[in-house]
Amino acid sequence: MYVCICNAVSEKDVRRCVAAGACSTRQVKKACGWQPGCGSCTARLAEVIDRARVEAPVAEAPAA
Repeated sequence: MYVCICNAVSEKDVRRCVAAGACSTRQVKKACGWQPGCGSCTARLAEVIDRARVEAPVAEAPAA
């Protein structure tokens, strides 16, 4: 599903950014090359980021 139609950014794109370390809407927008548009997606973007951060797999400790 698209998070931002103006920039053609999908939930999958946002999740990739979060997995790569982005933690905020500003960081995700920068990583996706987001250009200013209508702005109606910012709240939806924040929700997707929050869900992605909660659902992100926890890194396992390396085997000794």
